[in-house]
Amino acid sequence: MSRPALPLSSIAWTAGVAGLFGEAMAAIGRLDARISASPVAQPWRNRTVWKGYSTALQLQRYEIDEIDVFSQATGVPIAGRPSVATAGRPFDAFGEWKHSFDRATVRHWREGLPFSFDPPDTWSKAPPLIRALTLLDIWTRQDPSPRPWLCFPQLLASMNVVASALPCLVIGDLSLRTLHGPRERQLKRLLKALRSTAADGLKRLDRLEGWRLNFAAVLAEESRPGLLRDLGKLVLSQPLVTARLIADTFEITLSGAGKLLARAAAHRLLVEVSGRNSWRLYVTPDMGIALGMVSPPRGRPPSPPRRTEELDTVLADFDKEMEEIDTLLQNVQSSRPS
Repeated sequence: MSRPALPLSSIAWTAGVAGLFGEAMAAIGRLDARISASPVAQPWRNRTVWKGYSTALQLQRYEIDEIDVFSQATGVPIAGRPSVATAGRPFDAFGEWKHSFDRATVRHWREGLPFSFDPPDTWSKAPPLIRALTLLDIWTRQDPSPRPWLCFPQLLASMNVVASALPCLVIGDLSLRTLHGPRERQLKRLLKALRSTAADGLKRLDRLEGWRLNFAAVLAEESRPGLLRDLGKLVLSQPLVTARLIADTFEITLSGAGKLLARAAAHRLLVEVSGRNSWRLYVTPDMGIALGMVSPPRGRPPSPPRRTEELDTVLADFDKEMEEIDTLLQNVQSSRPS
């Protein structure tokens, strides 16, 4: 008869475990603090759901990348990217999972567990992050689906590790399901994964906030911005666009849409990635880098635009408009039947 698995909360605090725990908590704390005060928090969440979901599918041994999840979720085919051919229906849970990050309420962590749980003796002495990892560890052997990996961001929020659920914090280890290898090594890998994904989430936030500042600087310098302002609001929620999408959204001609996109690209607000003349595809630089469609800049980063009274006014107006859009979308989401 096999012995029960040692709970992760009962693993001894060696120097290696303590060091990785501190690094993981610091990385998560930095990201959580920045998101709590960021004016692009909601667009960032909308972007990182693709990353989190692709991580969960990869933990299920699907050969699916973030760009595949993005293409499937947005309905935008990526030129040169083969269609995903897998057994099963890996994308079925995406819509409901994405919707879960629009809900303001956070349930107690016990309410989300689909199994009975008796805390081990070491439970009360373990930090909340270790408790969350302990539950994830047990959950993965109770449920072979992607759900344990996908529920981990909400679990961190419900255990007060973060102020709100962060979609990028989907992590896991396949060895948890088979209990293959030393338990301390498994815990270390989980902590390293958290440190890495939190750091990546912070880099993505830096790029998105930099894009917002550059966009406002362009608007401040333009005497007749026209639809450029509306395009900026659109690509925060839909970072990959075509002339057809722009023409239909703004009710303009295809020629006018193409000129608008070319104008945004000239200001480096968008990058053309299709390599075609007849069907051009444009992406925001931050998502282009995240999806591997745009090479990250090398060398010293350019200096951010100098803050002026005019730039601050444009930023304030833009942020107010985005808040109104976020509120409208949240009201729409909350009116849907659960």
